[in-house]
Amino acid sequence: MAIKLQNIVKQYLTPLALLIISFISFGLLIPSLGFYWDDFPMIWFGHLLGPTGYLETLSSDRPFLAGIYFITTSLLNTSPLSWQILGILSRWITAVILWWSLRKLWPQNHHQAAWVAFLFAIYPGFKQQPISVIYSNGFLLLAFYFLSWGLMIMAHRNPRHFWKYTIAAMLSSAICTFSTEYYVGLEAVRLAFLWILIEKQETHQQRISLTIKSYLPYGIVMIAFLIWRVLIFKFPTYQPTLIEDTVKNPPLEILTLFNNILQSVFDSGWLAWISTFRFPKLSDFEVRSSIFVWVIIFISIPAIWHFLYRLLPVENQQENSKDFWGKQAVVLGIIALVSCGWPFWITNLPVQLHFPYDRFTLAFMVGSCFLIVGLIDWVIHYHWQKTLILALFISMAIGANIENANSYRREWMVLKDFFWQLTWRAPGLKNGTSVFTKNFPLTYYSDNSLTAPLNWTYAPENHSTSIPYLFGFTDVRLGANLKEFQNDVTIRQHYRNALFESTTSHSLVVFYSQPGCLKVLDPDQSRDVSVFPTDLKEAKSISHLSQIITSPVNPAVPPAEVFGDEPAHQWCYYYQKAELARQVNDWEKVIELEKEALNKRYLPQEASEWLVFMEANAHTGDWHRSMEIASLTYSMSKDLQKKICTTITSLEEQVPHDSNADQYIKKARNKIQCPSK
Repeated sequence: MAIKLQNIVKQYLTPLALLIISFISFGLLIPSLGFYWDDFPMIWFGHLLGPTGYLETLSSDRPFLAGIYFITTSLLNTSPLSWQILGILSRWITAVILWWSLRKLWPQNHHQAAWVAFLFAIYPGFKQQPISVIYSNGFLLLAFYFLSWGLMIMAHRNPRHFWKYTIAAMLSSAICTFSTEYYVGLEAVRLAFLWILIEKQETHQQRISLTIKSYLPYGIVMIAFLIWRVLIFKFPTYQPTLIEDTVKNPPLEILTLFNNILQSVFDSGWLAWISTFRFPKLSDFEVRSSIFVWVIIFISIPAIWHFLYRLLPVENQQENSKDFWGKQAVVLGIIALVSCGWPFWITNLPVQLHFPYDRFTLAFMVGSCFLIVGLIDWVIHYHWQKTLILALFISMAIGANIENANSYRREWMVLKDFFWQLTWRAPGLKNGTSVFTKNFPLTYYSDNSLTAPLNWTYAPENHSTSIPYLFGFTDVRLGANLKEFQNDVTIRQHYRNALFESTTSHSLVVFYSQPGCLKVLDPDQSRDVSVFPTDLKEAKSISHLSQIITSPVNPAVPPAEVFGDEPAHQWCYYYQKAELARQVNDWEKVIELEKEALNKRYLPQEASEWLVFMEANAHTGDWHRSMEIASLTYSMSKDLQKKICTTITSLEEQVPHDSNADQYIKKARNKIQCPSK
């Protein structure tokens, strides 16, 4: 009974350990993570059209991917936490299936198979793990691909059930391959596995012949995919420009391709790991998040080493033996790394270790893990040394992954702040409104990404593909969908199978840069405000505050299931509500908001945010307070001198005032050094 229990524990020990390190690496911050990049459009299309809507949504580029989105979105709600959990589970499942497949391939090397799976589970080169909707599905597809490896190996280990396992492996491979082209290059690894399986032959020619013969069922799947992808479906997004470019200039393109391959292999195979190694600095222990990361690293190193050395001991191997497995794994790693990048190289897509191109390292992950584990097993002499080095690799990667997740956490906080401020300032928007901005302070979002939450916030009941709102970056759209900064210019943009149609006469231009609050540009008010970028000032002519519905029946709020509860009201809330009140000339309301904010000791971080209160105090007859604010604004930012002076002049001309007010105005003008009238 004890032996049986021991075998059960041993059988499930590695999957449990994989789950633990996956959670430590990616799960500690998930309650604070949200939706990023293409997550937002994909989850919003499920909200817009329901799970069956993915059939049409993905029909233009990856129609077979709709099936897995149908399943996952039917099971999960629109809570970011649910998807973050699925993201971790899908990566863990993929690592477990990889481990299972490698155990079938190398039945005498269980510990090395576990090492590869451990590195795969926390591979630090792929930094987009928090983009959970896209990549939970991406990892599940990779799990199908690894499953096809394991089933293929079982087919060769069990001749009586050869066709049963082979057909299952073909189906599993087809599910992955037809859904995404990311992993097509890994077919070279399948051939290498077959070569390893067919090892006892009299001649190399016989071995080659049997390897090719054994690959034929999987070759049929691959040929079917290539016929469909190249000749029937073709290339709706990225084009295979490599062949055309090579014909035009063969020497240059071949040299460029060779350089791209070497750079991709080096970055994803080696640099992804080495870049995680660094010594802590004293400054690291002044920041709470850095202290947290280093504590995790220092705890992980001995814990992981103990597990690898004590709980996963080497079986049937002498302490000082030089195992052939290491050399074999290095060769497999090189094969995988050199072959897996072709879907990206032929379309001239760079494989890099920073956003957004680190997504392509998904295909390189397993090759990198073969290479690193193979080198350690081949070069390092003693088992305790191997496991110690592996523990260092794993622990440093865990630290890097936590730091990466923290950068996503910060961006999610900024995005939530942006949308709450937008709804405070614009509680309603007229249909056909496009919101433009520039220099948006976020890395993990495009303007396409933000069109989804904009529509979700302002048109939550819309369930048609005619969408009423568009978010755009001026530097991206100018010259394309946005021909010029002029009114009455048509804007027509497809959003997968959805469509936005309007004109620039129904646009808003906004600016957002922390620690300042969101600004809606008013052509009459935004002159000489130094905080606005020059290019955005050019766009202010198409900013129409009339697109804002100031008193809607149902004020817009970001969807609670995504953005959570409304945050506590601080300075920016009062500023946005003051700007909204100014839009309708409700100066008393502005004063009320100013007093409430100051009573709670909230103050602006950006000097220009005082101007609305400067105007309100003048309009309500408190010229002393108005000019006091003018002087305060100038002391915070000398760059606003021209704007403050023109505002004082405008107030003098438009707002009735007496001789006492003249004294306050004169004193303020002198202090601010306004030019004589």
